Amino acid sequence: MPHYKSDRNFTNYVHDELAIPIIYNNLGWMVKSIDAEKLQQIDINDGIDYVLTDKYSGNDIKVQERFRDNYYQKYNDATLRYRRATNKYADRIESEYYKIQADYLVYGITNGKKFKDQRHTLSGFIKWVVLDLKFIQEQFKMGNIKIVSSSKKTCWVKESVLFCPENFNPDGSSSFLPLDIKLIVSLWGNTPIRAQKGFL
Repeated sequence: MPHYKSDRNFTNYVHDELAIPIIYNNLGWMVKSIDAEKLQQIDINDGIDYVLTDKYSGNDIKVQERFRDNYYQKYNDATLRYRRATNKYADRIESEYYKIQADYLVYGITNGKKFKDQRHTLSGFIKWVVLDLKFIQEQFKMGNIKIVSSSKKTCWVKESVLFCPENFNPDGSSSFLPLDIKLIVSLWGNTPIRAQKGFL
């Protein structure tokens, strides 16, 4: 639990200090004020961290956020949680991949460390992407993206299909899917990418 709280605090800090001014303000997206209990419920049940409003269209936009510190800058994928096999709650074993109702995954690699005593090092993103989850989900349904068991840790393309290995966190708490941004663009162009910096 302390590990989760630390990661959650890091993500909240990045959301407030970096994502809002660097990503959302430039897209014209404004965070909606939502009751904390309701926000927690849509996070748990629907994989939605925040609801924003597009100031140009007036439409609501639902996002899932994942942020990493600069240790992960060598990777070119955005990750989506897949399963939490050891979770004591049966309805939480199937993670974001199964339940997510968000429109976009907002994924960013920060330029500093996540530890509380080093957060002053965070002044921006090395890279970030706003990935269209509805498009990605459709590709899974059509068989254009496939989840596989493999010793490989990164995605690959074969016969126009994106293969994504199920990777496991070292502590065994959960598994995740790497979604390689360059390979996604090589297959479908910029259609799935609402905005990005540093990935391409």
